[in-house]
Amino acid sequence: MKQLLLCLVWCLPWSLMGAPAERQDVNFLVITADDMNWNSVGCFGSPMEGITPSLDRLAGQGMRFAQAHVASTVCMSSRNAINSGRLPHRSGGEGFHHFRLSDISTIPRTSSRNGYRVGILEKVSHSTPYPDAPWDLAEEMGRNTELFYEEAGAFMEDAAKAGRQFYLVVNSHYPHQPYHTHSSEGQELSSRKGKPAWSHLGPIFHPAEVFVPEFVPDTPEVRGELADYYCSVRRCDYVAGRLIDLLEVRKIAQNTIVFFLADHGMSAPSAKGNAYPNSTRTPTIVRWPGKITPGTVDTRNFVSTMDIFPTLLDVAGIKFPGGFDGVSLLPAFAGKDLADRGDVFFTQFYAKNGNGQYNMRTALTHRYAYVFNAFYNGQRLYTTTSLSRSFFQAIVSLGKADPAWKALPEFLLHAPRNSLDHWLRLAAPLLSETCVWPMKCFSKKA
Repeated sequence: MKQLLLCLVWCLPWSLMGAPAERQDVNFLVITADDMNWNSVGCFGSPMEGITPSLDRLAGQGMRFAQAHVASTVCMSSRNAINSGRLPHRSGGEGFHHFRLSDISTIPRTSSRNGYRVGILEKVSHSTPYPDAPWDLAEEMGRNTELFYEEAGAFMEDAAKAGRQFYLVVNSHYPHQPYHTHSSEGQELSSRKGKPAWSHLGPIFHPAEVFVPEFVPDTPEVRGELADYYCSVRRCDYVAGRLIDLLEVRKIAQNTIVFFLADHGMSAPSAKGNAYPNSTRTPTIVRWPGKITPGTVDTRNFVSTMDIFPTLLDVAGIKFPGGFDGVSLLPAFAGKDLADRGDVFFTQFYAKNGNGQYNMRTALTHRYAYVFNAFYNGQRLYTTTSLSRSFFQAIVSLGKADPAWKALPEFLLHAPRNSLDHWLRLAAPLLSETCVWPMKCFSKKA
């Protein structure tokens, strides 16, 4: 009996997480967008025609997750939560710094130790958990799409020559500011910070044709910034498309799992740098030929970007190190429920750029969100780059004359401790019954 109890105790973590499957010779390609709202992607409901043809094609070949969220909503903490499979406070990676806790298992280290060639293109410093991360390739790329294609191709060639599978993360800098502006149409683009010239690819979206989401005012200044944003979203899509084409050219698409996601929402009020639904929700697409039914949509499971690491281990047949907050997505790929994911899901925010602490926690259901802002004391201002652009300036200007926008700047600057009731009372004129609280959607599609 004692031996049986010891066995049960020893096996308990494995029963909760699932023992890894038999190893499969699969490559992993992770493509990320920078500062992209989940519903800026066509298949996620963007009304901007032709905005993301490559990502829409990828979704048609794989699975789209309608309720996927990131672990934090600024760049480095979000990306390193992918690397650890843990919430940022459980790795010491809450802000713009390497992990403060030692010996946390990470994708680069674990993959390398198990024979994978590991590489990263662009945003290297923001995606590296420890200074000694064993990247076989780590290059800052700028915004030239063809350079991404060439470097990724060379990396895949080296892996093939060495007889090794690969894990490659490619971080597009689009649509992060500075934007690819609509006013640059027809102009020759120059290099920036010593990096190759930006890719100058069509189409260009103009202010008169953009869709204005209802959480920002419809003004000429806002339309101008949105046009630049959508131009940049389109260029992110082109990066993804070229990488997907590369897998076909190299004839490795069938044994490569492709993940696409954004690190957090767009740089706009109540998106990037917060814990609202538009902050954490991310347009996640996974393609695995022969394993995922093409064109499927998972609307049932709450999914986290922290799930990528355990999924990689499960597919690769690598022993789980333990300590994960993420879970393997293999059951979801087969249309099943994920372990330990119920009808309430929790998201969080820790620290803004510069590591200023603004702790926020959110409880999500498929219909509602409740946000708790621990830093609130009625006096402290919440200042972030998301409030420095034309979006917030337009809200402040309109609020001087329009009652519908008057209370919103105060709400955004002070972020009341319990936001649900407060937001609904202040912003009721801006909300519709068909949209998820607290942000207006880009469209009515789920």
